[in-house]
Amino acid sequence: MVSGWTVCRSLTRKQRLGQSTMSSARGNRESNSVVCKSTTDITESIRLDSEVEMQRVAELFKANSPRAIPLLIHTHDQLASYMSSNQIHNYLFDCDGVLYRGADPMPSASRTIEYLIKSGKQVFFVTNNASSTRMELKLKLEKVLNLPRGLMKEEMMIGSAYVASRYLTSCLSKKSNNIRRVHVIGTSGLCQELQSAGFDISGGPDIIGTACGMSRDELAAYPFPEEEIDAMVIGLDPDFNYRKLCIATVLLQRNPHAILVATNRDSFDLVGVDARHLPGNGAVVCAVESASGRSAINVGKPSLTLASWIMEEYKLMGEETMMVGDRLDTDVAFGNTAGMKISALVLTGCATATDIEELLLNEEKDDYRDMMPTIIFPHVGCIVRPK
Repeated sequence: MVSGWTVCRSLTRKQRLGQSTMSSARGNRESNSVVCKSTTDITESIRLDSEVEMQRVAELFKANSPRAIPLLIHTHDQLASYMSSNQIHNYLFDCDGVLYRGADPMPSASRTIEYLIKSGKQVFFVTNNASSTRMELKLKLEKVLNLPRGLMKEEMMIGSAYVASRYLTSCLSKKSNNIRRVHVIGTSGLCQELQSAGFDISGGPDIIGTACGMSRDELAAYPFPEEEIDAMVIGLDPDFNYRKLCIATVLLQRNPHAILVATNRDSFDLVGVDARHLPGNGAVVCAVESASGRSAINVGKPSLTLASWIMEEYKLMGEETMMVGDRLDTDVAFGNTAGMKISALVLTGCATATDIEELLLNEEKDDYRDMMPTIIFPHVGCIVRPK
């Protein structure tokens, strides 16, 4: 525990979701012809789709009698009244699937963020994506949402790469073990965050032409540096391969006390019109854990490590805080794990009525209550009054 991003889209909701890595595999399966639509048209389509999905959710709960029923909110007036009565001052937003989908903004997302910040609310952006630095995330939000420069601060960005660097810094101050050498499985954004915190980095993105495999003889003769690593951080690496796995395994073997950190344990994302599984960081983490016999510390959603750090670092009170996300297993579970008063689900990204139905069919599972939202509303634009 730590103290402390004219386009082409398809007509169906499923096909549009396929353009994002935070989309659902359980939507409409038909495939229509692809047409070119403006960003404004896409955003409006997202709004309409989310409202249709909201009706499906309402019908689902009406037809069943689950032991835990979230509040279903359809309009701004209903949501404004609810948030006012609950005295919400702190707002934590997931990004992809909530505020934008790829390069397209969600309905009224820009007005919502601007309204909350100018109203004096504390607003944070919490993402498991470790490929970007905080500044890169800020610039993307400003660009996609067309927000005024100066409205958002870098301090509002809580990416898992940044959290990993803060976690290791905290371990250093607590244990006085002079953590400086960190091996990275991940992209340049993760490396940059760790370097900014003063760590010496090895690993990271591949150099063009680097071999992907490693033979027994090559590993036996591989010239590992004399100095052992003090920590290893695993973020999603599109170029992960057997060679990287071999090197990581031996580095951990050479120092059994090296801290092993995962920026998140997401199993997969979804791409394409047929919702193909794109392996997530959790697959890489499991490979390293299996080969090394070690267990990684997860600093991404929905971990208690992240929850404890955020609440302490930003002096947040759970009864004044609301998490808004599009995934049950990460965003909603994170809000509940952190003890936030409201763990809200929007229907513009990953989760659909079908996902909620599957959750209801597994009421006896231990994680049922963790993944059940407090409230559900169509899209983030419901927070701000319509024009």
